[in-house]
Amino acid sequence: AYGIWAGGRYATHQDVAGLFFARSADLYLKDGGVIGFVLPHSALQAGQYSKWRSGQWRPRKSGPSVSVDFTFKPAWDLEQLKPNSFFPIPASVAFARKLSQDVLNKPLAGTVERWQGRAGANSVRRELVSITGTGASGESPYGGYSRQGATIAPRSFFYVNETTNPAVVQAAPTTTVNPQRGSQDKAPWKDLDLTAITGQTVENRHLFDVHLGETIAPYVTLNPLNSLLPVKRGDAAISTDPNGPGGIRLGGLERRMRERWQTVSRLWEGNKALANNLNLLSQLDYMGKLSSQLEWQQDSGTRPIRLVYASSGTPTAALVADDEVLVDYTLFWIACKDINEANYLLAIINSDALSDAVTPLMPKGQFGARHVQKYLWKLRIPEFDPALKLHADIAKAGARAAAAAGKKLEELREQWADRLTVTIVRRELRNWLRASTEGEAVETFVGRLLASG
Repeated sequence: AYGIWAGGRYATHQDVAGLFFARSADLYLKDGGVIGFVLPHSALQAGQYSKWRSGQWRPRKSGPSVSVDFTFKPAWDLEQLKPNSFFPIPASVAFARKLSQDVLNKPLAGTVERWQGRAGANSVRRELVSITGTGASGESPYGGYSRQGATIAPRSFFYVNETTNPAVVQAAPTTTVNPQRGSQDKAPWKDLDLTAITGQTVENRHLFDVHLGETIAPYVTLNPLNSLLPVKRGDAAISTDPNGPGGIRLGGLERRMRERWQTVSRLWEGNKALANNLNLLSQLDYMGKLSSQLEWQQDSGTRPIRLVYASSGTPTAALVADDEVLVDYTLFWIACKDINEANYLLAIINSDALSDAVTPLMPKGQFGARHVQKYLWKLRIPEFDPALKLHADIAKAGARAAAAAGKKLEELREQWADRLTVTIVRRELRNWLRASTEGEAVETFVGRLLASG
């Protein structure tokens, strides 16, 4: 109603803080009245707040709008206060004065007052600094090539662990599986009774290897997870039926998988949020994120090599060597023209130089910087050109780092055996890269590229 919903690629990141601010100004301020609110730090720059920062809000389709002046007092940027624990996420404070209908709104833009130092101390420094909205289109052409992985969720409906059922004579080619639960599962899915899909035997044609954020580290992939999906390996498309259970044409599934799909579809419909109108297939293939991968597997065209990178945390990328492996929504993937372009991007994304450049652009959540995928390509990272010496040098450095990282991973597997986790792999590889000649070469060349942009 206020015209501040950004939607589109920002729909899943929108929150109610801007709405609360606008609604309060509309209901409780007379002309000339002022308002100040503690808000998430992302309110100052992120794309989901771009319409709110305009200071012009429309409460009804017809009728007067709400206009404010954000410039009468600079907003406070509190991100760099340490320790930054006085608010659940890095914070800002925005101030506005309500304007009469005949006065033009003044947006939140230009400069903010950044606070630096120890929270609560008398020595906190304040300085005016420029801010730039991060909601504009990306500067790098790779933003257009990047695709998010499939929404394979709820996790326990799809991801499985193979098991042995002595009471069942295993028919070939089938596998007996149990649902896999994750530490990040949320209600109601984490508490569901999944007896109906526990110890279930299913056809192998529906079993896929899937990479997630938890199975990649700098330059390397770990073992993928197993996932049961309503599509057969080798199929180029999902058999759909708008009137079928969960949106699937059952005739396109093997017999045992039909039973499983009907069960998880009923669980989905019985437990999803009331406002969620998606059936289970629409959730799984939201915006074609699964279909696009199946299509690429059938015909990769002129881009036959895939690179994946994590959607949050420290920028992390790896090549996916197996074309039949799928990618889930915690990763983004780019199909590259050749191995040189892939190594070029590997070096850039895994470098500390890239991390240092992109982190200031990213919104900060309770657990650190988020949404790498949105801000990575706002940097001026040019498309790979093998004729340019610097691009070729980066690709060679990336190839050497990838080869050495692969050997380092094997050493870690021997050293840690069953105790090896992705957290250990990432920590050890990053420490090694910072001390190695391979890592030093990557930082040198990528630093030159980013500096020249």
